[in-house]
Order: sequence, then structure tokens, then C-alpha cells
Amino acid sequence: MEALSPRSTNIQARPKLSKLKEKQLADEEAKRAEAAKKALKEKEYAPAPPEWVLQPPITKGGLAEKFRTGKCLGKGGFAICYEGELRNKGKGTGKTIYALKIVKTYMNLKKMEDKFRTELQIHAKMRHPNIVEFHRAFTFKDSTYVVLELCSNGSIMDMVKKRRCLTLPEVRRLTVQLCGAIKYMHARNVIHRDLKMGNLFLDHDMNLKIGDFGLAAVLVSKHEYQGLYDQKSRRTTLCGTPNYIAPEILEKGKGGHDYKVDIWAIGVIV
Repeated sequence: MEALSPRSTNIQARPKLSKLKEKQLADEEAKRAEAAKKALKEKEYAPAPPEWVLQPPITKGGLAEKFRTGKCLGKGGFAICYEGELRNKGKGTGKTIYALKIVKTYMNLKKMEDKFRTELQIHAKMRHPNIVEFHRAFTFKDSTYVVLELCSNGSIMDMVKKRRCLTLPEVRRLTVQLCGAIKYMHARNVIHRDLKMGNLFLDHDMNLKIGDFGLAAVLVSKHEYQGLYDQKSRRTTLCGTPNYIAPEILEKGKGGHDYKVDIWAIGVIV
């Protein structure tokens, strides 16, 4: 028989926990982990905007424009969105309200900065009645503000949750508008890559507007820069929202994906 050392005789046996107690401890640990993850994510968001936000003059000698911030419209991957009422127009008494998308000017990850810069470059060039209109972007204090068209009726996801279903004429009308906007984007070599009901918004006339170009990309081959015709480049980034992702995005080593991922997402939405 192996002899016991003085130290081993002083070790106290840990009492066995009941299954209920183990489950409670596991739940508490999961809650702490979730709270820590949420706190870390909150650090990536820009702080809530002040009551008044000043946009620097667009031209030298011009006047600064002033936005009065309103209610919070929601949060995205690393941006928060507020209503912004434009003042100092000097004409009439009517007010113009925009959506202000707000991000930190200096982000912790360079990859996020590059992603946001690409989003602005692509969205700023989109001009279509069924794409959320991009107006301008500026920096105020420690945040960057993107001034966008306000879609006052929320998203199609909001409408479906509220009403449970849409009529066939409504589906037909919204599908025609969605396909028209996607055709416009694809003709300019742009793929959205995150089409879903939460990114399809409705203006005051219930017209569909595609928004959130955070995952959008341009399909251009190296030879096109030299004026030569060649097959468009394909993307290999794993991105999108699970229920809407096309199979070719998930398949590694299959040559990547192109504009067809948007066609797949349209099918899922409809």
C-alpha cells in the first residue's frame, strides 16, 4: 500500500454538488460571460450624441449646419443610429429629418476602419429610388456622422413581425422594387452580400429602400484597370446573415462567390 504524505492527509474532499446546484452555477457563469461580452461590444459603439451636432461648412466661408438629435433608431454591428433634425436652413418653417448613423472616429481595429471606409465609398455612389439615399458624412468631436435618408416606417422585418403576413399585391410590389435596385447595383459591379428583411427599409410612402452597405463589395478584375475585358473577380470572404447565406459563401476552395449571392438572398426573402 502506498504511504500517505502529511500533505495528502490534510486535503479536504470537495463536497459533491446536486445537479440543480450545478445547473444554477453554470447558468450564473453563462450570464457573467454574456454580460462581459455585451460590455466589450458596447465599448465599440460611439457614445450617445449630444443634443446638437454641428457639421463643418462644406465650402470655405460657408455656414455650419446644425442637427438636433432625436430618438435612437437602433444599433448595428458597430454603429448606432439616431434621428437628426436639420436646422439653420433659413428657408420656410418646415423641418427636415434625417437618419444619423454614428461610429467612433478612431476604432480599436484597423479592419473595422477599412470596412467602414469601404461602406461609405460604395454607398455614396449609389443613386436609385429604392436605395437609402446617402447625403454626406462628417466628423464632430470623437464621432463620425453619416447623414442618410430617414425611412420612417422601419424595416420589412418590423412590418412582418407586427402584421404576421403581407398581401400578394404588397409582396409583388416590394419584390419589383427590390429587384430593380439590385439590378442597378449589379450593373455597377456592386454586390450587397447582406440582403435580409432587416436591411430593407420603408419610407413614408411605403417604398422599399435597401440599406446597410457594411458588407458590400465591388467586383472588378485586375485587367479591367487596363481597359481589357475579363471575367469579374470573385470574393472569398465568409460573411452574411446565417439564414440568408448562399451555399457558395460557405464552401471553401470552390472559387469564391459573386453577384449570385444577392439573387439567392432575394429568393429567401420572397
